[in-house]
Amino acid sequence: MSSVIFTILCSLCFCEGAKILAVVSTPSYSHQVYFHNLWRELLARGHHVTLISTEPIYDNDLINLTNININATYDAVDKMKLMGKEFSMWQLINQFEDFLRTSTKLHFSHPEVKKLLNDSSAHFDLVIYELVASSLVYSWKFSCPSILVSSLDSSLEDHFILGNSFHPLVTPEQNVHIADPEKISFLEKLVSITYSVSCISFMYTKFYPAAEEEIKKQLGYDVPSLWELSRNISLIMDATNPIFHNIRAVGPNTIHIGSGLHINKPKSLPEDLKDFLDNSPVPVVYFSLGTNVKGNLLNQTTKAEFYKAFSELPYKFLVKVDWENLTIPKNVKVARWLPQQDVLRHANVKLFITQGGLQSLQEAVTNAIPMVGIPFFGDQFQNVQKIVKRGIAVKLHRHEISKETIKNAITKVLTDPTYKQKVEEMRDLMYDEPMTSLDKAIWWIEYVLRHKGAPLFKSNAANMPMYEYLMLDVIGAVLAFLIVLSVFIKLIYKSLKFILSRLIGGYFVKSKKKRD
Repeated sequence: MSSVIFTILCSLCFCEGAKILAVVSTPSYSHQVYFHNLWRELLARGHHVTLISTEPIYDNDLINLTNININATYDAVDKMKLMGKEFSMWQLINQFEDFLRTSTKLHFSHPEVKKLLNDSSAHFDLVIYELVASSLVYSWKFSCPSILVSSLDSSLEDHFILGNSFHPLVTPEQNVHIADPEKISFLEKLVSITYSVSCISFMYTKFYPAAEEEIKKQLGYDVPSLWELSRNISLIMDATNPIFHNIRAVGPNTIHIGSGLHINKPKSLPEDLKDFLDNSPVPVVYFSLGTNVKGNLLNQTTKAEFYKAFSELPYKFLVKVDWENLTIPKNVKVARWLPQQDVLRHANVKLFITQGGLQSLQEAVTNAIPMVGIPFFGDQFQNVQKIVKRGIAVKLHRHEISKETIKNAITKVLTDPTYKQKVEEMRDLMYDEPMTSLDKAIWWIEYVLRHKGAPLFKSNAANMPMYEYLMLDVIGAVLAFLIVLSVFIKLIYKSLKFILSRLIGGYFVKSKKKRD
C-alpha cells in the first residue's frame, strides 16, 4: 500500500510540469514552424516552456509560455546572402563559419537572453535546442540535460558526436550534391569523403572556436568548449524517414520522427480559395517554392516561362510567389501566402511543384500528391533525387527551366497514373507505425525528464577520438609491424645470401685449384 501511495505522489509531482527551455535560433520559418506543435503539446501536458525563437508563438491561451524573440538573427542570413546560391564545398564551409559567427553574436547579445543567463534564480529541467551547438551554453548554465531536435536529418557532426555511423558513401552529408545517393560515381565519392572529413575537422578548428569566441565576448565569462558541452547531449530527435533518407546505423539515443511532426488538423479554407478549388472543372496544380526561395533568385525571363507554360496547359494553377510585374494568365490564381497543408488536402489538387524542402515533401506524401521537384540549395537536391527514385516525382533543373520543359514535366506526372499509385504506397509506408511523430517526440522528452538524461543510451564511440574510432592506431601498428617484419626478413635473406655466396664461391675456387 505504501509503495502505491509513493508512486501516486511521485506521479503528482511530475504532473506539476517541468520547466523546459526551447531554443530554435535558426533564421528560417520552415525550421521554426516544424516544432510549433511540439511546444503546444508540451504546454498542454502541463509543462512550462520558455521559447527562444526567431518565430515566437503569440497565443494568449498559452499561459505557461514565455517568448524571447530573437528574429534579429535573420540579419545573419541577409548579410551572408546564403539562400539560393550555389557554393563550392570550400565556399560553403567558409560561408557557414561566417554565418555561425554572426548569428551567435546576434543571439547572445540580445538583452533578454543576457538577462536570462544572468538570472541567478532561473531554473530549467531540460533544454531542447535545434541545430546550432552554441545553444548548449544554456544546458551548461542551468545544469540540466539537453535534447537536440532537427527538422531535417541531423548533421554529420551531430551523428559523430553521439557515436552514430557517418559513412560518407552510405549516408552522404545532405549538403553534398550527388546525382543518385544509391549509385555514387567515383568523383562524387571523393567529394563526399573530402567534405565529411573536412566538416569534422573544421568543427574543431573553425566552427566551434568561432562560436565560442563570440559567446565569451557577449557573456563576459568563460564557457567550456562546445565540444566538451556536446558530449552531454542526451538524445537526438530528427526528421528522417526511409522514404526520404538513406538508412543509417544509429544508437538508441537517436529517435526518428520523420512522418511529419508539423502536420496539423484540417482547417477550413478561405472562401475565395475554397471557391477556386471547389469549382474547378479540371485538375489543379499547386506551385510553391517554400519560404526561403524568394523571387529574386529567378530572373524575369524564367518567371515568365512558368506563366507561359501554365497558360498553354488544360489545368488550373494555384501559385504562391512574391513575383511582380508579370501578366498572370486566366487559369492562374496567385497569392503571397497559402495554407499549404489544407490546399494539398483538397480533392482537386493533383500535382505539387516544389523546391524539395523536407516538410513540403512530407505534406505531399501525407496527402498522396505526386510532384515536380525544382531544387535550389542545401538538402533539396538529395531530397528531390530520392523522390524521383521512388517514382513519385519528376525533377526539373533550375537552370533548364523553359516553357517546354515545364509543360513536359507537368504533363508527364498528370497523365501517367503510376505516379499517383506510387505516392499512395509511400504514404502508407510513412505512416505504418504505432505512434505519431508528435506522440513519439513527447514520450522521449518526458523519458529524459524522468531520468534526468539518458546516459545509458550513449555509444562508446562517442568517447573515442577520430583515429581510435577509425582504428587508425591499430591499423598503423599492424602496418608498422609488417614493415619491420618485412625489412627484418629481407635483411636475413640478404645476409644468408651473402654468407652462402661466399662459402659456395670459396669452395668452387678451391676445387678449381685442386683440378689445376
